Amino acid sequence: MEINLVHKDAIIKGTLNLGTFMPIKKSILMPNIMGYFAYIPNMECNHGVISMNHRVSGKLRINNEEIDFNNGKGYVEKDWGTSFPKEYIWIQCNNFSNDGVSLFCSIAHIPFLKGSFTGFICNLVVEDSEYRFATYNNSTAIIKKVSSNKVTISLENHKAKLEIQAMVKDSGELIAPKLGKMGEKIKEESAGQVKITLYDKVNKSRLEEQGYMAGIEIVGYES
Repeated sequence: MEINLVHKDAIIKGTLNLGTFMPIKKSILMPNIMGYFAYIPNMECNHGVISMNHRVSGKLRINNEEIDFNNGKGYVEKDWGTSFPKEYIWIQCNNFSNDGVSLFCSIAHIPFLKGSFTGFICNLVVEDSEYRFATYNNSTAIIKKVSSNKVTISLENHKAKLEIQAMVKDSGELIAPKLGKMGEKIKEESAGQVKITLYDKVNKSRLEEQGYMAGIEIVGYES
């Protein structure tokens, strides 16, 4: 991937090489991370996960500073629609002590027909195993604690239970879509901290991991 961006405040140039993508598991009922909701037209915001984890190499020069991405890790997702949800939590991290762990989690207010509901999707990869918690697969999600800079979420289904604790350290401003225009300003953390505790009910196993350099957005919740 060649990058050549010139702005009055920054010049960014370089080349990044992306390794083999790790896609999520799919089926006819779950063509993407949205499950069967992917078949419903005119959703306000659609989401797709392209790669849960992959290698990154290369270098970028930002103004006069060179950033080395060799031995780095990547994650790729996409959104499309007209607006981000008015209230949502988004967490992503694949920088854990266990190199094979990668997390994505989102809980959001979703307009639907003439009403609305709170939907959630969470995907955790541990080596060769994938744990999916979602509105569409009979899972439950409870926001145990939330503020503008900290959130604790508990997710559960018949296969596993997962608790996520995420902390924002120093968020920056991000332009987001609203009614088809990029006119909304939100806060996004790109160096947050995440702690996960997973209990696998089938294998009777427990996993605890501390993650760093996490992406975190907590939008629409009072501090």
